[in-house]
Amino acid sequence: VDKAQAYVVLVVPKQHVKTIKSALERHNLFDKTGRITSDAREESTAVQTNILTESNTPTSSSGETRNNDSTVGNSPQESGRFMEQRMRIPTTIPYPFVGDELDEVLNRPDTSSLKQKILSETALTHLHQAISIHYHLSPTYKTAPAQRNPVIKALKEALDALPANLLSDMDLTSSALTSSFPDTHSIYKPMLLLPQKAFSSPPWTLFQSTHPPSSPAFQSLLAHIAAATHTTHIALQSPIPDHLPTTTTPQEPTHENILRRPQNIAPVYGSFGPAPTPHSQSTPTHSDFAAALWVSTTQNGIHQTWAPRYTMFSRGNIREKTRILHHASVTAHSSSGVTALDLYAGIGYFAFSYKRGGGSSIQRLLCWELNPWSVEGLRRGAQRNGWSSRVVTSSDMPASRAEWEGFATQLQQEDDDGARTDFLIFQMHNDTAPDIIRHLRSVLPPVRHVNLGLLPSSRGAWGAAVEALDRGGGGWIRAHENVGVGELDVVTRGVEREFQDYADAGGGGGDDGDGALRRRVRVEHVERVKTYAPGVLHVVFDVHVE
Repeated sequence: VDKAQAYVVLVVPKQHVKTIKSALERHNLFDKTGRITSDAREESTAVQTNILTESNTPTSSSGETRNNDSTVGNSPQESGRFMEQRMRIPTTIPYPFVGDELDEVLNRPDTSSLKQKILSETALTHLHQAISIHYHLSPTYKTAPAQRNPVIKALKEALDALPANLLSDMDLTSSALTSSFPDTHSIYKPMLLLPQKAFSSPPWTLFQSTHPPSSPAFQSLLAHIAAATHTTHIALQSPIPDHLPTTTTPQEPTHENILRRPQNIAPVYGSFGPAPTPHSQSTPTHSDFAAALWVSTTQNGIHQTWAPRYTMFSRGNIREKTRILHHASVTAHSSSGVTALDLYAGIGYFAFSYKRGGGSSIQRLLCWELNPWSVEGLRRGAQRNGWSSRVVTSSDMPASRAEWEGFATQLQQEDDDGARTDFLIFQMHNDTAPDIIRHLRSVLPPVRHVNLGLLPSSRGAWGAAVEALDRGGGGWIRAHENVGVGELDVVTRGVEREFQDYADAGGGGGDDGDGALRRRVRVEHVERVKTYAPGVLHVVFDVHVE
């Protein structure tokens, strides 16, 4: 039986529970085995022997004033309204002041520094005066059920198999470590991907102070988890930053992360191949591709593959992939066939859904992608799904009218011979799309779909998308954007106006700019894909140009 331990409880106004719980979850500090309950002091102001309130409430260290938070400075004792609405949020943060002094009200410890540290680490300093630090005793550290998922089960088994004194010498228990380990994980064969802060909770930080990830003890834990999940590699996930540090690579003159590369993904078990270098990132060789780890997943029966050190993958986009797969505009039968474009193709996140959903009606998919690793993933994924592809680089591009005519003739010959290439992949910036479509339009089925799947905004390609659509029949543009929750209606109207401006300016219009046949633009639907960040939605605008 584990010895008694104490853990921090945050007592907070009810209206702030969601904000504070989310912050704790982001830092893997929320005790998922506990419950958020009403504070017992609502009906009594008597001091409890197991409730210690940090009475010193200095202003936020940042001095920042937040809307709706600047008025919560009164302590629970000063505001009956807050007294009646305070809730207890359990955490996995050890409470360091356990001892005989807890039985003596006059010897209450000063928790102000602990509180300041917790709020600073969780970006909650603006709620300093609204939060009180309490604690709860747990004789078994809220022992987590080992059967929650295979990762937790395997972790518990591996910890229990360690030498008995290995944990006890650090005043740790297997229950403490498993209870503070996240429930979530993803498996992309052969890789197990864990949350970025999987080993960042206080118990795991203490464990790593003696047994870092490269140590035999830590590696034995990971080996057991890998075997239990039928994987061979384990890594900690990393966000895809919007911008990158300054680079000297000539192919990337800006700081914007337009190649959507993951930064600092942390392999912790298994060989992931050579570490990325500027050269292998920008101009990889066949040997680089062969040496890298490639992982895969299947969604909606569609295979996708990528190299996790070089390319991103977001499983949260499956909602939009599924919508495209079954959308009436995609699945509608066309005897003459249509063309679809993806101007930010990646590894085929959405392009594959257009092809699978449209079947033989979508005769060609033209894709633009800058990241050579994503291009290779797109090529491999298309092959695995049974589709043909051809990669066109800048050096392959026609340089004269005669060469363009030859390129077009080759595509036409493929059609005539029944050997059509399903995916034409242009490894270059999508600002080349209008010119390429102009030269090939005579041999392409009508362009009826354009996908713009870049976040935080795809605005840079809106004009090219309108220009690419079929001049007579129009079509659909699906533009991905990040939008504030309260701004959606206003932004939607602005999106419609902006696309209408592109159409009126002759961006693919059927009137060649003379105004005789004005194209009508309408946002038919706004799809809320997922929450991108607190207060920010990832949405898709379905823009119909007719």
